[in-house]
Amino acid sequence: MSFLRRKAAAGLKPGDSRDLDETRRLAFMLLAGVSDKDRVLAGTLVNALVHHQNAATADEAIAKVRALLDNPQDEEARAWMLGHVSRITRELEA
Repeated sequence: MSFLRRKAAAGLKPGDSRDLDETRRLAFMLLAGVSDKDRVLAGTLVNALVHHQNAATADEAIAKVRALLDNPQDEEARAWMLGHVSRITRELEA
């Protein structure tokens, strides 16, 4: 089955895959550790998780993203973000 047909069968609209991929890219960027000047990108990630995917509450996403910005080695926040990366990857591969 083609990529687009799998996406349609999974109930994803055409732009959803691009949105999911962008969110995953931002999550990896945060996990890799961004500089202070890139904090605006963290806001983009929070927005995507909260409003585009309904994957977290705003308070939860902000707390986890801030934890990673302040301490990229924060195990709980890293596990939370990697969980979203895994979820997005499963959705894109479905």
